[in-house]
Amino acid sequence: MGLFSFFNSKKKEEKKGFEFVTDFKKHLIDNLLLVNLPVDWIPYDSDRFRAKTDDGMLQMSLVNYQNNGKNTIEINSQFFKELKLDLYDNFVTEGEYEAYDDLKVTDSFITKSFKVDEETQYYYTTAKHVHGRLIITDIIVREIGTYNKKMQPLLQVIGSSIAIK
Repeated sequence: MGLFSFFNSKKKEEKKGFEFVTDFKKHLIDNLLLVNLPVDWIPYDSDRFRAKTDDGMLQMSLVNYQNNGKNTIEINSQFFKELKLDLYDNFVTEGEYEAYDDLKVTDSFITKSFKVDEETQYYYTTAKHVHGRLIITDIIVREIGTYNKKMQPLLQVIGSSIAIK
């Protein structure tokens, strides 16, 4: 079994000395991709796909964008570094975000977290070739409070659940 099973609504993962258990619900994004999100992340109307918790302490947004005619681009760690590292540096130098030491870059995704005033922002980006197009998916989670060591592994589970409709 991989990181995530679409056929099992309960998921238990062990990551570096802790475990989390959550239920997931499948959502259709842009009539193109399916993604599983924790059931307590409730979607609401917006200009893009957004969800939040009942208490408002956590908000997430998910946006897909495409690079037309770029289906020959190889998706790997170098692709993600070129796509996001300068932006992350700008967050710190121009936006005065405080970076956490949790950058992770693989051949499937890039992820990084920042402290911004009273909240922590978690960024996750992945990409897929879909019907001859390069689709890049950004997930941003904003959570009031201090760094949550379970959020990055949870985002990786969510990211790995993204599938073509």
